[in-house]
Amino acid sequence: MSDRIFTPVTVGSLTLPTRLIRSATELFGSLPDGHVPPEEIEIYRRLSREPLGLILTAHTCVSPEGRANRYQNAFWDDGYLPDGQAITEACAPVPCVMQLGHGGMKAKGNNGGLPIYTPDTMTEQEIRELVRAFGRAALRAKTAGFGGVMIHVAHLYLFSQFFYPEFNHRTDRYGGSAENRIRIAAECAEEIHAVCGDDYPVLMKLNATDRDRTPEYERDVADALRIAEECGIAACEISGWDSAPCVITEKPYFIDVVRRLKEKVTLPLIEVGGIRCAADVEAVLDAGAVAASVSRPLLCDPSFPTRLRGEEGHRSPCRSCGFCFRPYPERGRICAMHRN
Repeated sequence: MSDRIFTPVTVGSLTLPTRLIRSATELFGSLPDGHVPPEEIEIYRRLSREPLGLILTAHTCVSPEGRANRYQNAFWDDGYLPDGQAITEACAPVPCVMQLGHGGMKAKGNNGGLPIYTPDTMTEQEIRELVRAFGRAALRAKTAGFGGVMIHVAHLYLFSQFFYPEFNHRTDRYGGSAENRIRIAAECAEEIHAVCGDDYPVLMKLNATDRDRTPEYERDVADALRIAEECGIAACEISGWDSAPCVITEKPYFIDVVRRLKEKVTLPLIEVGGIRCAADVEAVLDAGAVAASVSRPLLCDPSFPTRLRGEEGHRSPCRSCGFCFRPYPERGRICAMHRN
């Protein structure tokens, strides 16, 4: 196995000690008020002992109306600062970045009856208020010790809905072209830099495929990535429409998309999905990504990175069965291998 996986890489002002990232995995374990329970802190503490380059936190909501499920972590006021501080302390010495997002249509039934935001219903004033909420949450993250934040523009949460033409029918400056559809995320990046400083790392997660994997959408993604780089985004994690198929695949899910995008953009890319062994990571790096993200292998076996480094030919026992997709009351998100 090449040592390249376990060598440092710089992303913006962040230095990642290895090329293996713990992807932002929602753990479905928060308390009813959005606070982080001790069990989740222990998960981060366990991950901190692994040779990871970066830990991305669970998807965290920036405003009450955007809570995507009743188990989601919150960070919309200063009362959540102790949670953030507990996470960063648990993750040390591995760098830690908080993923920030808004549920959009996924908040229906989960946000206590507050208004549901969608691209077609939001007013420009509501957009401006939400952009400021992202800035405030990012400043809390910086105060709590996070090395940066990630803006969630994937998996059909609100900003992902803005970028998909089938969900965004606006005719103003937030709809139509790729530049307009990515504008709300770009404005959040600019707001975060305005309140946290230009050198504070802001990452993005973006779906690089649509339902039918059309070339037109992929061209829009390339345009969006160029705009993201102009707005100071340090790197983008590439996911897609079918982000976690319940089948074992022959190669990482979006490796071909990453390879094509790297021919068109200079923004550092991170590939997530379908990575089960060292050869998968190497293939992702060969495709032009700066790092590889994993989620389900770490739910299946938190020691996956150590075994990847120390056991020649190690492959994650994860069967991609999807058992871990559902929240289990009082148990959070668990792997089928650990159901008992």
